[in-house]
Amino acid sequence: MKIILSRLSPFFLVLLLLLPFLFLEKGTLVLYFNQFRMSFLDHFFINASVLGNAICVPFAMLLVLRFRMKWLAIFLLSFLIQVILILLFKKGFYAGALRPYLYFDRSGMGDMLNLINGVKIRYVNTFPSGHTATIFFLTSFFALLSRNKTASWVLLTLGLLVGLSRIYLIQHFFVDVYFGIFFGTFSSVIGYYIVKSNPKKWHAVRVRMAFKDVQKSTGEMIRQIFNN
Repeated sequence: MKIILSRLSPFFLVLLLLLPFLFLEKGTLVLYFNQFRMSFLDHFFINASVLGNAICVPFAMLLVLRFRMKWLAIFLLSFLIQVILILLFKKGFYAGALRPYLYFDRSGMGDMLNLINGVKIRYVNTFPSGHTATIFFLTSFFALLSRNKTASWVLLTLGLLVGLSRIYLIQHFFVDVYFGIFFGTFSSVIGYYIVKSNPKKWHAVRVRMAFKDVQKSTGEMIRQIFNN
C-alpha cells in the first residue's frame, strides 16, 4: 500500500482537486471549453483522444513484456477490472444516458455548440468516459511500474489531456471524465494489490522476445492509428 500511495500520489491529488467541479451545473465545462475552439486545438485534441482508444492497450502490453510476468499479470487483471466497471455502468446502470450533444439539443440549446468537422458525435451511453478510463488505467499502471515521481506527473498530464479532449470534442460531460479517471486508477490499484498479495513462482519469469522487431512493428502500427 505504501508503494501505491507514493507512486500514485499525483493521481489521488488530482482526483481531490477536481472533486469540487462535480458540483457545477451539468454541461458547464462543455460550453466553457467549446468557446475556445480553434483549428490547432481541434487537431491536437482529436489526436490526444486516440490515446484513450482500447486499441492502444495491446501496444502497451508489448512494453510490459519487457518486465517480469508479475507486471503482465497486474496489467491484464487491471484491464479486466476496468473493462468490467465501464461496461457495468455504461451498458448497465446508466445505459442510454444522454451525451452532451443530445442533452443540449433536447434542452433547446443545441445551437450553442460549435461542432468540429470530421468528429463523429455520439449520442448516448455517456457515463463514464471509456477513453478516459482506458488512458488512466494505462498511465496509473505505468506510474506504478516506474519508480520515478517525475514520470508519474508526466503520465498524469498525458491522461488529463485525453480526458480534457473528451470534453472539448463534445463527447462527454465532466462527471463522465472524472469517474473515468477514478475507475481507471482504481483498476490499477486493485490489480496491483491482488497480484502483490498473492505471489506466485511464475511472477519472476521474464518473457524472451525480439524486442527490436516488436518495437519497430509497434511504432508502425501507432503511426497508422494517428494517420487514419
